[in-house]
Amino acid sequence: MKKTPAYTQPAGNTNAYAPVKPARSYDEQARRLFEVHNLDVGNADRAKHILSTVNYYRLTTYGKHLRRPDDPERFIDGVTLDDLYDLYQFDMGLRHQLLPVLEFFEVQLRAKLSYHLAMTYGSTGYINSANFRLDKQSQGSHKSLMNKFKIEVKRQDDLAFVRHHQAKYGGKFPIWAALELFSFGMIAQLYAMMTESDQWAVSREYRLTPEEFSALIAAAVDVRNICAHYARLYNQPIEDPPILPPKYTQYDSDLVFPVVLMLRAVAGGHRVYGDMIRGIAQLSDEFPKADLALCGFPEDWQDVLKNP
Repeated sequence: MKKTPAYTQPAGNTNAYAPVKPARSYDEQARRLFEVHNLDVGNADRAKHILSTVNYYRLTTYGKHLRRPDDPERFIDGVTLDDLYDLYQFDMGLRHQLLPVLEFFEVQLRAKLSYHLAMTYGSTGYINSANFRLDKQSQGSHKSLMNKFKIEVKRQDDLAFVRHHQAKYGGKFPIWAALELFSFGMIAQLYAMMTESDQWAVSREYRLTPEEFSALIAAAVDVRNICAHYARLYNQPIEDPPILPPKYTQYDSDLVFPVVLMLRAVAGGHRVYGDMIRGIAQLSDEFPKADLALCGFPEDWQDVLKNP
């Protein structure tokens, strides 16, 4: 995972930081958007409604591709506050279309991993680090994962099935119950430390190599976290893009379309995938100023996603 280095204040210089921006009323925000950033804010009441619905800071990130090349502080002539609000609404809709597919993948992955590991190593075999890769990094990851699991057991001890396993089995959880407490990120960590033969046993069900499947899980975790925390997906790079098979390399990018394309291996035959395609097409019609190319979508994206 890429990490942004922390900014360190120069030693001995207490004036190195810029002053924090002052609080501004909706009217002041609208005036600043117009005077400083060249954004057409339109009717004052409409501007207040928009800025009270989506805050200034979040909303202006949707127009990063609409700024003047020679002066990034200013929008190109003709861009309106409603344009940015439409892009926000498109982005919100896009996240909502992706979530059912991501849920399908995550829930199905829990089922497949728990079944394979239970049938291979027994119901509590996941606790034994010897059942995973034996290199130092994987062994360290296994210890870290088990510690995270213990934390989740304590954090979610109000759940009925957690109380049941605590009272009846002394806090021992079979893997099919344990994975219900794993976050999606923990699921990704579990797959990454599995032996190569175990990884193949799962990934071949999707006609993917373990490397491709591991990358898809990581990418799905990224997109799921963006969607779950209402962050921006539109015109935004994915931190861990998937690895595309050779026949799809023409669609390779760090935007969301390759993730959508690779999720077809997971959910392409399920209703949620067709619903997503139709939902995105409807969104595109409803918000014509939203450019799907800025999310990595080719012009014939519907044909690409529908065809096997």
